[in-house]
Parts: sequence; C-alpha cells; structure tokens
Amino acid sequence: MPIRQARTGRVVATIAALMVGLVIFHFPTEVAKSLLELFPQQISTPFGVENLKSMAGEDVIVLPSQASDEPSWKPLVTRVFGMALIGLPIWYLLQRREREEELQRLDEGWATRLHARTQELLAVNNALVDEVSKRIDTEQSLESNRRDLRLLASQLLRLQEEERRRISRDLHDDINQRLALLSIDIEMLERQLSNAAVGTVRTVHSIQDRIVELSESVRRLAYQFHPSILDDLGLSIALRRLVDDFQTRTGIDARFICKDIPKHLAQDVVTCLYRVAQEGLANIARHARAKNVCVELTRLRDGLQLMMSDDGVGFDISRYDGRRGSLGLVSMKERVSLVSGTLDIQSMPGEGTRVCAWVPFKQERA
Repeated sequence: MPIRQARTGRVVATIAALMVGLVIFHFPTEVAKSLLELFPQQISTPFGVENLKSMAGEDVIVLPSQASDEPSWKPLVTRVFGMALIGLPIWYLLQRREREEELQRLDEGWATRLHARTQELLAVNNALVDEVSKRIDTEQSLESNRRDLRLLASQLLRLQEEERRRISRDLHDDINQRLALLSIDIEMLERQLSNAAVGTVRTVHSIQDRIVELSESVRRLAYQFHPSILDDLGLSIALRRLVDDFQTRTGIDARFICKDIPKHLAQDVVTCLYRVAQEGLANIARHARAKNVCVELTRLRDGLQLMMSDDGVGFDISRYDGRRGSLGLVSMKERVSLVSGTLDIQSMPGEGTRVCAWVPFKQERA
C-alpha cells in the first residue's frame, strides 16, 4: 500500500510540472515584451521572444498578438492567477499526500505497539487468572483441611470425655472400693491387736488414716475426670459443687449465681460449659492471685452464658504471647467453637479478668 501511494504521488508531481511548463511556454509575445520592459536591467536581450522561440523549437506556438487597448500587465496577472489556481491545489494535494503517508506510518507504528502491548497484557492477564485459580484451589483446600481438623478435634474431645468417664468409673468403682475394703481390714486388725504394744497399735492406726486419705484423693481424682453428679443432677448443681470445692481447696471467696436454666440440655453443651468453668477456675488458682471470684450461669439470647470474673492481677491481652496458660485457653476456645458458641476474654493488668462463654440452644434436647 505505501509503494502504490508513492507512485501515485510521483505521477501527480510529473503532471503538475508538465502543466507549469506548458503555461510558461504559452505566454504571448506581448507579455514577454512587457516583462522585458518591466525588468530591463535584470533580463538581457538574448532572452527575447525570438530567442525563446528558437530555444523551445518549432513546436512552440506563439499566439498572435491582438491589438487591444488593455494594459500589458493584465494578461500577466491573468496568467499568474491561473497558475495559482492550478498550482495551489496541486501543492495542497502533495502536502496532504505527505501528511497521509506520515499518518499512515504513525498508525502502523501505533498498531504495532498496541499489538505488542495487547500481547503483554494478555500474558499478564493469563498469569493473574492462573494465580487466582491456584489461590482459590489453595483456599478451598485450606477450608477443607479446617473442616477435617474441626471434625478430628470434635472426635478427639468426644473420645477424651469417654475415656475420662471410663477412668472416673474405674477409680470410683474399683480402686476406691478396694481401698475401702483395705481400710475395713485394717480396722479389724487394729481391734485384734488391742492387747499389743502401743507402738504397734499406733502404727496400724496411722496406716488406716493414710488409706482413708488415699481413698479421698482417688475420689477427688475420679470427680475431676468426670463428675457423676453432672450426669445425674445436671449442670447447675455440678457447677455449684465445683465452685464450693474450689473455695474449700484454695481459700478464695467464690460464689455461684444461676438464673433460668432449662432442665434438659444436650450432653455436649453440658460437658463444654463444665470443662470451661473447670479450666477457668484452675487458671485463677494458678495465676490470678485473686481474692474474690464470681461464676454466673444465665440464659441469654436462646442460649446459655457462663461468665467467670475475678479481681486478680489480670494480664495484657494485646501482648499475650500464648506461652502462659496457652493450652488451657486454646482448649476452652476449641470446646466452645465445636458447639457453635463464642468465647470472649477481657483483662487488663491490675484490673482482673473476665471470661464469657456463650453456646446456643440449637442442640438442646426436648
């Protein structure tokens, strides 16, 4: 296309040159003489009309002069005006052709750049699509892993509670019963040694006391593993017993408040709240250095809320690094999340700590 346009431009230029030459050679004699008279110093005699005719050859036709009263400069002005009418459009067309060729070259350059840029953007877009697809696949895989982990954690906690219940039953029904029988046997032995030395009787009595203490420790251990009162009398009575034992064991003033609790609750909800209260009281005993503790169980927003507060030393949650008591807090959060509940911990240094757990009634039994 550019070669064809160049050829067209050359043809137009050649035609324009020929037309200009014909116009020049067709000046009448009067015009030539007028030019010689107007420019006597610049145009010498050898360039007269006859000499021009002889130089142009026989093919040059000189128009005969016509007698006229018109001034000699009018034909010159007319020819110059005619040349301008012919030359200006030709010059305009040539300039336009050059501009069009330049614009076409620019368009071709921009088209090339646009194509290259389009290819780059297409490659970048394909890379982004691949990256987004990989990220979506990764997120789906992570979500699937989270569900599997939650299911595994739920199964582990369920198996843990079953194992705790089995150990508690074995400790209470087997070990503790054997210790009770051993205590009875020692008491009978002590009666038989009534006539023995005082030191021997005292030793047997001391052994009996240690067996009784061991039996009590086994009973408490069985209760910590799984309190039978939780299955027999419900969550409220089990929590009240837990708070009373905490006060007796630690000497911290503890009180329990219970409001509007349903009689029948799902076993996993009951176990979750009891374990949260058990872990919370254990953390208070180990770290809080508190003087007063309050445990409150209330019905709130179609669910149960367990709130534990103390006036201990507290801690900075924003700087909490998970090293101190992290296992207990993680266990509490995981237990609550497995029953679709929420756990909120608020604490400030020197202002105590408040732990609030809420679980819905959607797992409530009829």
